[in-house]
Amino acid sequence: MQLAIAAFFNTVVHFAVVLGALIVVHEFGHFIVAKKSGVRVERFSIGFGPPLWRKQWGDTEYRLALVPLGGYVKMYGEQLDEAVSDSEGSFLHQSVWKRIPIVAAGPGFNLLFAIVLIAFIHLVGIPVETSVRLGKILEGSAAAQAGLQTDDTVVALDGRSIERIDELKAHIVASEGRVLHMQIKRAGQMLALPLTPRKDTDAREWRIGVELRPGDMRVQRSDPFSALEQGFAWTWRITTLTITGFGKILSGAIPLKDSLAGPLGIAREIGRQADHGWRNVVFFAAGISINLAILNLLPIPVLDGGHLLFFALEIIQGKPISIRAREVAQRAGLLVLAALMLLALSNDVRVFYNDVLHRLFP
Repeated sequence: MQLAIAAFFNTVVHFAVVLGALIVVHEFGHFIVAKKSGVRVERFSIGFGPPLWRKQWGDTEYRLALVPLGGYVKMYGEQLDEAVSDSEGSFLHQSVWKRIPIVAAGPGFNLLFAIVLIAFIHLVGIPVETSVRLGKILEGSAAAQAGLQTDDTVVALDGRSIERIDELKAHIVASEGRVLHMQIKRAGQMLALPLTPRKDTDAREWRIGVELRPGDMRVQRSDPFSALEQGFAWTWRITTLTITGFGKILSGAIPLKDSLAGPLGIAREIGRQADHGWRNVVFFAAGISINLAILNLLPIPVLDGGHLLFFALEIIQGKPISIRAREVAQRAGLLVLAALMLLALSNDVRVFYNDVLHRLFP
């Protein structure tokens, strides 16, 4: 019982830190670009609803609110029906070319945050394998036929040094059944053994029939430039994969019920990542930051992407969208968001319910 309470508390703390950081970064993007553009920011809020804490600094009130699932930046002259006396500091009185970067800054800062997080991880160092050891050898497998034994350490394959499990797997899959020349270390002696992978009829991949387990580990650190390069490369890769995933969801190739998670699902996954170390939590936070950026860029009114769509239409037709059209679109956008949130929560409840049943009746 104490372990369960400790795990729950650990999950709540990690969830609050990750979610809080993502909200602060997103809203700070809107805030700082608005300030630099000469727009007056009236409120910077983390959370919605009644304030738990607030402080006035300059023109801006900073607050922490009761409902922590989000945040907002209230800019002067932001509402369509708002009366303004200072047009220079009003958001809606800025040119469309000034309003676009203010709105885009939120998602943009989330992408930058992902880059920084990944760069930080590579700068601090990532544990990597320096050797690969063989576990259980399956009876009658290619590995058994080649004479491989449990606790053999893989040194090289076809003359190429092997230090990680993924390197060994990649060579085996790419072999297409040709003979591989494996160098192994056994009880301090170096041995060379020929190995012929076989195709797995179920997975349709070339395999050797052995369980792999990590060998020795070391922390691999990157210099600042390489770390930043890794951050950009990882963020670009995850961004493209996420956009592709959103496209499949919209096309119906991936059902919404299998792909949409709400706060409970995210908290549950953060708790799982925390069990494997703080680096896993940081990697997961970077991925969520990218998802948050892309989600906010969807052309749904009330989201940043919806505002950007209005600005694009304003540029095309040479004048702002009518107040009536915006109000109708925003109501529709709220309905869409409400439906998505309900679906996400129902997915969370379904997964939680199934998890409880699995624990009760394994």
